[in-house]
Amino acid sequence: MKRCPQCLFIYPESDERCDFDQTPLVVVADSEIESATKPRRRNLKLLLIPVAVVILGIVGAFLFFNSGKKTEQTQAPTNRPVAVVEVTPAPPSPSPSPSPSVSPSPVPSPTAKQSPTRVATSHTTTSVAPVSTSGPGIGTKSGSRPTILLTSGGRIDADEVWRTRDGVWYRKNGMVTLLKSNRVKAVVNR
Repeated sequence: MKRCPQCLFIYPESDERCDFDQTPLVVVADSEIESATKPRRRNLKLLLIPVAVVILGIVGAFLFFNSGKKTEQTQAPTNRPVAVVEVTPAPPSPSPSPSPSVSPSPVPSPTAKQSPTRVATSHTTTSVAPVSTSGPGIGTKSGSRPTILLTSGGRIDADEVWRTRDGVWYRKNGMVTLLKSNRVKAVVNR
């Protein structure tokens, strides 16, 4: 057998040069090739340490997650007795006019969730109609631009201004903004 001294690739006796780097091949004894190609025994001690660490990690994770489940089971709420109140109806009154009867309201259980009540928002109405950015004629005079004078002393030059019960709306460069009424001192056309 022959071997390339550069890449150590093994060739048959009939080859003269390495196919990869064109280096002349060297004749090598069969015993040397066997020792180079023979699988080497790995050191079992070096392999044992990582395997032991992985096994201990798996056992530790298993114990950790099982202990968490046991505490969840022991802390699970138990069925609590609920007081049931029976209301016996009162005997009918001898009055000739029918009176409306009031049925007793059931006692809510302590674990029952109350349905959320509807909370009013500060918006006036909601509509699916297109939004209008023009007000009722404010700021539509040709050549005049409205100016909003603020209570803080500042001013805003706008394209259009209109008032609603929510406050003062203005449009400037295509952007529509709401100002609360207490922030606006006056609206003037210039």
